[in-house]
Amino acid sequence: MTDDASGPLEGIRVLELSQVVSGPLAAQLLAEQGADVVKVEPLHGDLLRMRQSEVIAPLHANNNRGKRSIALDTNHDAGRDIVLALARGIDVFIENFRPGVCERIGLGEADIRAMAPDVIHVSITGFGPTGPYADRACLDPVIQGLTGMVDGQRSEALPFPDLIRTLVADKTTAYTAAQAITAALFARERGAGGQHLDIAMLDATLAWFWVDGMTDLTYPDDQDGLWARRAADFYQLLDTIDGQIVYYLTTSDQRHGMYRAIERPDLVEDDRYNEIFAAMLDPESAVVVGTAIAEGIARFTTADIVERLAAQSVPAGPILDRAGVLNDPQVIHNDIIVEWQHPLMGTIRQPRPAPRFSATPATMRRQIDTLGQSTDALLAEIGRTDAEIAALRDAGTIA
Repeated sequence: MTDDASGPLEGIRVLELSQVVSGPLAAQLLAEQGADVVKVEPLHGDLLRMRQSEVIAPLHANNNRGKRSIALDTNHDAGRDIVLALARGIDVFIENFRPGVCERIGLGEADIRAMAPDVIHVSITGFGPTGPYADRACLDPVIQGLTGMVDGQRSEALPFPDLIRTLVADKTTAYTAAQAITAALFARERGAGGQHLDIAMLDATLAWFWVDGMTDLTYPDDQDGLWARRAADFYQLLDTIDGQIVYYLTTSDQRHGMYRAIERPDLVEDDRYNEIFAAMLDPESAVVVGTAIAEGIARFTTADIVERLAAQSVPAGPILDRAGVLNDPQVIHNDIIVEWQHPLMGTIRQPRPAPRFSATPATMRRQIDTLGQSTDALLAEIGRTDAEIAALRDAGTIA
């Protein structure tokens, strides 16, 4: 694994005017796959920096690896001109402000497209460019609530709604944006030219959640409630002697494997319990089976029952605490977590790019700029002299 600029997007130039997670993570994904990403930050820096150049907060580090940072004031005409100069000939432009903000400062799509006619121009918003919520402030948990995701966390064990304790809406939007960008670049290669992408967090997250979270609402004509239960309603998390495991049974063979693993072969022979759908849909059978499985698993240690279930081809695994993930044998085998040295922050631990390309391997770029670290170098690339750069800094246009 090297820091060289390689990958399927090598040669693609990206200009990013975004903050927090949805835009920055999308741009980082492109950087990991070879794109040259320039991040334009305000003089005070991306909100996730928490401070200015002295410290790089972990959440900023995890969304901005492999980019070059330039810090400037786009309210200055000179700052706006710098952004437009950086936009000359770019392939992708990403912004995630509220609708109309970029247009008001002279950096709207028409302004950027004048510098790069075939650009893929990406606008990420909370709710979309128009509509009753378009001008509202938006953050991840708001989208979780609006998409039914919070309500979807209910279970028989925890019959109340709860937030997902991760920025699921932001990250879903980022991955949606990255996929759409590469699709648009591919279409451009086939002659479609540049285009505009509107990506709303509300749209991306509801589409992502709908796949399994809204199966009970997918067929409006299901009057008998045949499809009333969702996949998550069958999730099972149970106590062992020394911890917890999660398992999921989707076939009769897996259910039989569970019975054998907990040493209850008698259940396999009983017609009331040996067919997966019959056992799930009949309340009395479900209680008998659920009690037997819970009591059976409670007799084993986590390691023992996981091995017994694996031997029976039953999907199951331990519930690890977050630090324990680092020591999981498969995580170690897959070489997912990489430690590298940053000149300011010391050791940084992060996952490598997940996709493994056989012909155009993505690389983990071990680089996280401090605020404006690449400002002078980028200004030199667009033809600014040392004297001009000094004048811009004296005027408060750049950091």
